[in-house]
Amino acid sequence: MKNKLNAVSLVSRGKEEAYFKKVMKHAEAQEAYNEAEAFYNFVEQIKLIMAKRHLTYYSVAKKAGMRHQVLARILNGSKNAELSSLSKVAHGVGARLDLNLVFEKR
Repeated sequence: MKNKLNAVSLVSRGKEEAYFKKVMKHAEAQEAYNEAEAFYNFVEQIKLIMAKRHLTYYSVAKKAGMRHQVLARILNGSKNAELSSLSKVAHGVGARLDLNLVFEKR
């Protein structure tokens, strides 16, 4: 039975990848994906720093000047986080938010 389940998941995975490649040909999809990826990378970096330095949500939020509930929403993937809030979160872990332009080859 396990072999059948694995074969089905592989077929589904192939269809998902083909669909993703097709969707990513559209500029709007690329832009949305890039924004989501940048936000995800930011959150993962903050979580990693917090874990390494043994920082709590409360201590980071206090240093950032925001409520710990707001920090929790941001770190749990809230899509409406403003740039100023992200900058505060970076400050809360002792860093500064640095935005860079990454030019794509065309």
